[in-house]
This record gives sequence, C-alpha cells and structure tokens, in this order.
Amino acid sequence: MTKSNLRKVLNITGSVIALLSVLFVAHRIMAYWAQVPDDTFTLKLLSLILILAAIYGAANIILASAWRILMVGLEQSISSRIATRIYGLTQLAKYVPGNIFQFAGRQFLAMSHGFSGKAIAKSTFLELLLLVLTGAAFVLWMLPLLYPAFNIIYGFSLFIIIALLIALGLKWQERSSLIKVIARYFLFLVISGTVFLCVLYSIVDNWIATPALVLPLIGAYVIAWLAGLITPGSPAGVGVREFLLILLLKPFFAEIDIVLAVILSRITTVVGDCFFYLYSLSLR
Repeated sequence: MTKSNLRKVLNITGSVIALLSVLFVAHRIMAYWAQVPDDTFTLKLLSLILILAAIYGAANIILASAWRILMVGLEQSISSRIATRIYGLTQLAKYVPGNIFQFAGRQFLAMSHGFSGKAIAKSTFLELLLLVLTGAAFVLWMLPLLYPAFNIIYGFSLFIIIALLIALGLKWQERSSLIKVIARYFLFLVISGTVFLCVLYSIVDNWIATPALVLPLIGAYVIAWLAGLITPGSPAGVGVREFLLILLLKPFFAEIDIVLAVILSRITTVVGDCFFYLYSLSLR
C-alpha cells in the first residue's frame, strides 16, 4: 500500500469513528432528556444550559492547545488550527462504549495528516498522565466535604504550594512546556467544575455560594470526573461520575436536586462537546 493510500485509509477510519460518535451522542442526549421532568425546562434554564454549553465547548480548545504543545515537544510541527480540528473531530468518540475511541480516532486522523504514529501515542500517554495528576490534586479542594475540620484554606494553601514546587521542579529540569500543559488542564478542570456549580445553583433554592463551599464543590466534580476518566469501558465516565457526585454531595443537598443537577450538567457538557465538534468541522 502506498503512503497516499495509507493516509486515505487512516482518514476514512478516523472519520467513521467520528460519525459513530455523533450517533452515540445523539442517543445520549435523548436518553438524558427523557430523565428530566417536563416542567423543568423553563426558558431561563434552557438559556443557561446553552450559555454554559458554549463555555464548556470553548474550554475544549484549551485541551486541544495542550495536546498541540505535547506534540510540538515530541518534534511534531503541528499548527493550532490542525491540532484543534483533529482534537475536536475525535473528541465525541469518548461517548462510544469502551472509553478509548477518542484516542484511536485521534491516532488515525493525525497519522493521516502525516504525523508520527509513535509521537501521537506518546502524546496521548502524556495527556492522560498529566490530566490524572492535575485532577488528583483537586482532592485538597474536596476534603472539607468529607472532613469539615480540614478547612478549605488549608487545602487551597497546600494546593498552591504543591503547584509551585512542581512548576519549579519542571523549570529546573528545563521542561517549561509541561508547565503550560498542566496550567491548561487546571484551567479546563476549573471551568468544568464551575459549569456544574452553575447548574446546581440554578436548581437549589436559598443557597448562598460562599468560597468555603464553592471550591470544595468544584473539587468534588473534578474528582468525580477523574474517576470516570480512569474507569475502563465507561463512555465519558457515564455512571461513575454521577454516582460519586451523588455520594459526595448528599449530606449538603436534597438527593433529587443533586440527581437533577447531574443530569442537566451532563446534557450541558454533551451539547458543549457537540458545539466544539461543529467548530472543529468548520476548520479547514
């Protein structure tokens, strides 16, 4: 098989995975939509979901930017436009059962653009490793929910100290590009947690958002997201993320409110991923 034909095969394979992903996402949205009571979707709530979905979709560009930095560090000259397109067209595949098809799709599609298969695989490994390490640090934000005596000030201070030590260590080893990657992952996770927080806030009555509760709630969401990420076979962490959020937040909110917030936040992130996919599709 010639190099040209191989690229065509890889491109078609990646496109097929992306198409299957769209179908699975449509199925997921309908399934989530059916779980929400009919009187829930007011114009105000629908507007909020669309706004938050747009914010979440735009935040995916941060992930694509981080992946590009990893690829450049592996001596792959890839532009922001191509990196965003490849990342966005394959990101929906995380909803396909198996939780690996987004990486497989990215591998095929990036190779069809002429990038090294070995470098792409390395970038995927580094991405997962750094995402897990960054997400795990949010345990320090979440601990006040489990142990009220552990003040959020302690947790946040430890978080900052650890982040500074890691940054100094990476800079000393002349790996400043990894600092940029980790900073992007941190920003994406904070945005994701804030999106969930906004959905929860729109549902729960008479709740005052204070820093003492806001940061632990964001931390709880990130830890639940992380558990879904590392669970084999769980498409986009479906089930795992929801279970952990209900378990962690049950002492503070009514269970019906948590369940509804979890379902609506899942709808929001799925729609946001669709927005990002459409944006990536427009990049040529």
